[in-house]
Amino acid sequence: MKGGAFHTLSAVLLSGFGLAGCNLAPAPPALEPVLPAHYSSDGPWRPASPADDGPRGAWWKVFGDSRLAGLLAGVATANPDLEAAAKRVEEARALARADDAALFPFLSGTGAIHRNRSSGTLANNFAGGRTRTSVRLTLDFDYELDLWGRVRNQARASSERAAAVEGDRCSALLSLQGEMALDYYALRSQDAEIDLLIRTVALRQRTVQLAKARFKQGDTAQIDVAQAETELASTQSESIGLERRRRELLHALARLQGLVPGQFDLAPIPMDAEAQPPTIPSSVPSQLLERRPDIAAAARRVAAANAEIGVARAAWFPKISLGANGGGESSAVSLLTSAASRVWILGPDLDWPVFEAGRRRAEVEAAKARCEVAGAEYRSIVLQAVGEVEDALSALEVLRRQSVAQQATVAAAQRTVDLAQKRYDSGLVPFFEVLDAQRTLLRSQQEATRLQGERFAASVILVKALGGGWE
Repeated sequence: MKGGAFHTLSAVLLSGFGLAGCNLAPAPPALEPVLPAHYSSDGPWRPASPADDGPRGAWWKVFGDSRLAGLLAGVATANPDLEAAAKRVEEARALARADDAALFPFLSGTGAIHRNRSSGTLANNFAGGRTRTSVRLTLDFDYELDLWGRVRNQARASSERAAAVEGDRCSALLSLQGEMALDYYALRSQDAEIDLLIRTVALRQRTVQLAKARFKQGDTAQIDVAQAETELASTQSESIGLERRRRELLHALARLQGLVPGQFDLAPIPMDAEAQPPTIPSSVPSQLLERRPDIAAAARRVAAANAEIGVARAAWFPKISLGANGGGESSAVSLLTSAASRVWILGPDLDWPVFEAGRRRAEVEAAKARCEVAGAEYRSIVLQAVGEVEDALSALEVLRRQSVAQQATVAAAQRTVDLAQKRYDSGLVPFFEVLDAQRTLLRSQQEATRLQGERFAASVILVKALGGGWE
């Protein structure tokens, strides 16, 4: 190689290293929308210190229910939807590693051995006849000088997309865990209502027996017996009807754990009438941006789209690669290592688009539009998240007050039943008033049970809205 060629090559390399810090991606856009300093709904919420990339807390521990913890463990290990999400993360990370590889030189080897015969009707330039053997064995080197940040921005975009897919997986896990917890507490509420109806059926049976005894003694009319039997049959029918809903909930719990319905069962576990939902650690709205995996995923998609603007802009500029090829080429394998058989090529390659009818400009505009779309989607998710927290906080407060009022209703209904029974025993009122008071008591007790279940469900929904884990 002549000295001038070396100087030229050195100049190319030095210019490449000097420009290696050039980045055509714009500055990351400001994403955070204007959020209030606190939520509008007040309640006994204490501060938390979340972090999206930190360890995710076992949020279900605040409920103090070992059965729930066991069910959630099944979701994390056996749910097929979550397994698919995990595989998508593996795919995205593999693609990111593939793009990272472009930051480094490529080295490959090539080899060939050919037997070549030329036409006898054409001029024969082969020494020794029309047939010859060609053997070639070379090593190829290629390295793109990333002067404009194209490769770096592509790698950064892939890395951000992989992180976003991981956020999707965490969001899917939280969603499935929340669904499991909601179904679990719906089942416990259902069991409590079934237990209430079973106890009511027993009371109705005693009422029928008493009505029949009084009828035999001539103290009451036959219609009282018929009314008591009607109430008994109606309560029994309602109790049986709740079994269908219970089985549906069991089937849903089985599916969430990757099981078919026949592989899963859970004994009745009525919710304690005095049970109260736990206090959920909350955060101020700005901290919500650090906690929820769907918000983090949306932010990383914005970062990926922003980096892709740099990739599109870099296409305007020349792509310079440093290439080298060296090895041996001869007419026989035994001659490959001889000095006379050595061949090599060394030098930069330049690829610079000159005219493409506006295609590069269109690609830059499309990349900018994608970034703006990602930013709008991020803001939408943030607003939705804040709204979900507000809804859950509001629901918890309203349900708490409603539950207190309903407990007073149950107490009043019980007093009404006691008074009606005494008045009936004294012959002051017909039996219908006793049955009506009992019916009102049952409905008020059922409503109290449902409200209790809704309070636990609202707590689970708040956990989901807050992003699940905390420390």
